[in-house]
Amino acid sequence: MDLMSLSGVNDHPELAALYKYWSLQRGSRPMPCRADIHPKGIKQLLPQVFIVEIVPPMRFRFRLAGSMICARWHEDLTGKWLDTLPFDGTLDAVLEQYASVARTSAPRLDNEEFVNEKGRYLHYRRLLLPLAEEGQAPNMLIGIQKAIGIDGYITKVPKWM
Repeated sequence: MDLMSLSGVNDHPELAALYKYWSLQRGSRPMPCRADIHPKGIKQLLPQVFIVEIVPPMRFRFRLAGSMICARWHEDLTGKWLDTLPFDGTLDAVLEQYASVARTSAPRLDNEEFVNEKGRYLHYRRLLLPLAEEGQAPNMLIGIQKAIGIDGYITKVPKWM
């Protein structure tokens, strides 16, 4: 899969940079291993990067969450389960987005906008990329969240549709 096949990745330099790094690390393989991902190779992206462990049958736990992500959520997501985060009714859709990458090994780009259960407005573009041990199904995902506009603030106003 090349960069052009993920419509919208090139609109955000940070997303494009992580995709290019992931693609370089995988080489001719379908996806790289977690051991192929080196922090110094994506140093400028780390505040927006996360790594999620895929726990069978299909649950997701944050192994790493960048400082900008945690600041927007107003909590450290490291060690937390995706299905316990305060989404506003969009949890099932988000879980399916992560699961689709885990099932298909195909990168995925999504746009998320919601007011979470704690009243925080969040709007970001998220890129999910699979990681796997040699010849195996994905066992982790690496991703990046790029905030769109100003988000993370408390609001009593419903999100824009």
